Amino acid sequence: MSTDDHHAFGWQPTIDTVLEHPLSGVERRRTRVAIGFLVVFVGLFAVSYAGSVLTINGEALETLTERFDMVSTVLIALAAAAVTIVPFLYATWNGGPALSFTLPLVPVTLGHMAAGQYALGLDTIIALTVGSAASALALFAADIRRTGSLRPWNTGHRDESQLLFVTMLTVVAAVSASQFVAGAPPRSLESYLPFSVLWLVPLGIVGAYWQAAIRTTVAARLERGRSES
Repeated sequence: MSTDDHHAFGWQPTIDTVLEHPLSGVERRRTRVAIGFLVVFVGLFAVSYAGSVLTINGEALETLTERFDMVSTVLIALAAAAVTIVPFLYATWNGGPALSFTLPLVPVTLGHMAAGQYALGLDTIIALTVGSAASALALFAADIRRTGSLRPWNTGHRDESQLLFVTMLTVVAAVSASQFVAGAPPRSLESYLPFSVLWLVPLGIVGAYWQAAIRTTVAARLERGRSES
């Protein structure tokens, strides 16, 4: 496909396009900060993983220098923040449902890849739960900024594409969580219980948006019916 074809469809595969997309964030500079956070995390993870794989005289490289201890400590701290606090901070600060959802999944995915484990475990479900809540919060926060209302779903200026995207993420995460809960051992369920409260966020926000959308659609059809009669 030629460059002219890309322009014809209104799509240019550039970094700026990604940075300025509403699903990534409201302001490009803040989006860059979040992406920079992920880049730093991936870099530290690569260094830490290399230290555990590379050997010198049969000894793992990370055991031969204290610098790897600091890298591991920082990596663990960043991973914990990425799965618990950072997604909500970013969602409130800059919106971006897609990036807010991605933030907690990156450290979990890298950990599974390094360990060669791809099962739907507790850490994955926690990341999906946090990501779903952060994604819905990002939609809400961005719409508050855009509309100036604390009930943006009632303003009539909803971004239907973002709402559909967040709804899809919520459904996928909810189905995954329900499958996990149905077959998880009691210890895992106890560990997941505090995070399950976060489901109130996406269910409440997405539910409010769809309730307003359905109400608006019904009202429009009734008004059309009166005008035609």
